[in-house]
Amino acid sequence: MPANALLTNATVRLKEGVVDQIYNFRPSDAPLVSMIERESTSSEFVEWTADTYRAPNATNAAIEGADVTYAVQAQPGQFNNRHQIIQDTMSVSNTAEKVGKYGRKSEIDRLATKKMVELKRDIEAAAIANGTAVTRNGSTAGQLRGLFGFVATNNSLGASGVAPNPQTNTAPTAGTLRALTEALVKTVITGVYQNGGDAEAILCSPSHRVTISTFTGNVTRFNEVTKGQQNTLQTSFQFYGHEFGVTKIVPNRVMSGAGAGLINTLYVVDSDKIALGQLRPFEREQMATIGDARNWQIRTEVTLLVKQESTLGAVRDLNP
Repeated sequence: MPANALLTNATVRLKEGVVDQIYNFRPSDAPLVSMIERESTSSEFVEWTADTYRAPNATNAAIEGADVTYAVQAQPGQFNNRHQIIQDTMSVSNTAEKVGKYGRKSEIDRLATKKMVELKRDIEAAAIANGTAVTRNGSTAGQLRGLFGFVATNNSLGASGVAPNPQTNTAPTAGTLRALTEALVKTVITGVYQNGGDAEAILCSPSHRVTISTFTGNVTRFNEVTKGQQNTLQTSFQFYGHEFGVTKIVPNRVMSGAGAGLINTLYVVDSDKIALGQLRPFEREQMATIGDARNWQIRTEVTLLVKQESTLGAVRDLNP
């Protein structure tokens, strides 16, 4: 190196080497909310009825010419749910919004977009894990009942576990935790089929998704490799074929969260039997200005409509 060569550490006013981009690779998916329909609702408290058929009777035979007797008529089940206001806020000073920034032009727009994703995942967690509906009042926030509190008919429970009763808004009672097995899943799928469900998808945590890949059933796995293709070791499957059809395996990152209704439970669902009731879709409203800043609230008001819980299933009380 020549004497007196100018080095970068002695150079003043160097231009910053900043990548003009904000990276965010955190997960944003919400599988349950994404697969179900939206339905408009008009009241904070929403009710509906669900009917069932009686069991088939092979001895249903009438005597010729006999008088008839009239059967007792069962009434349909009454179900309901509460809406939950899910919201977040932001306050941005006018200076922070005005100055030039790397990776984004508007701090308000960046935060609003980010919070919409976060709120969608809050809805996902509530629609899955909430065990009871909570009635709102001046000091208590209303809360919707999720799948955890709705699936009453087709359950696999750990020892001492008790299924919920959505008609009386009774939460499930936790049982002894146990390992997820193929037998537990097949038992619930059988109950779902017998009660009119199609077992369209299994919704589970990532750790239980890994366990499902170890299910062997009564088949031999193999991978057909045609000429010109790379040989790939297949260690999992995306669809689980069983006696009553084929069920898609849907891992859910939100279900990695602690709690009996999330990481300790696996759900068997049909998307057409569930809907997200929307009293108020997503809205962004500017609040009153306080000082030299602009304030915003982003909110939505939703509930879960489970039109026929007996077509769904749950394997509860699982080791995480």
